[in-house]
Amino acid sequence: MKLPTREECFKLLEKYKTFPNIIEHTKLVNKIAVYLAKKLKEKEIDINIDLVDRASLLHDIAKSKVIREHIPPENENHHLDGEKILIKEGYPELGHIVRMHSLKEIQNLKTWEEKVMQYADLRARHDKIVSVKERLDDLIKRYNVPPEKRVDEKLVFSLEEEIFDIIGESPEKLKEAIENGN
Repeated sequence: MKLPTREECFKLLEKYKTFPNIIEHTKLVNKIAVYLAKKLKEKEIDINIDLVDRASLLHDIAKSKVIREHIPPENENHHLDGEKILIKEGYPELGHIVRMHSLKEIQNLKTWEEKVMQYADLRARHDKIVSVKERLDDLIKRYNVPPEKRVDEKLVFSLEEEIFDIIGESPEKLKEAIENGN
């Protein structure tokens, strides 16, 4: 599998004119995702940390385009656009992980890379670590998501439980662990 270096990831974000605030968000998602991937690896889970690292840096590569073009939330598919960009750039496996980070895909997550990427993005509101509940409430409010279009919260909390049961930590301790550089 071909992956860009971390430096190449930042060059791709620049190439696709990613806004600075989105880059700050991706840096936080990256810290969370890599932390969780390493913890899972310590528990002998088969997970590609480099793939998680690069996917978390590039998961919102198409988000700025959505904002620039004023695409309404109900028509917005930055996860699919991100996949197309990464396939075009020669990174199809990376593109797949980026596609799967959308809440629209939560019931289809299969690999640990997909699960960690999805979860890490759910814990990062802009450049702050928040609880899953806070993040879901923020997304509902920010994008005015009607009840019939909302994600099944049970799936989200089940994902959280699956990850943290394996690593043997509490989700509430994640912020502290990341801030302490663990």
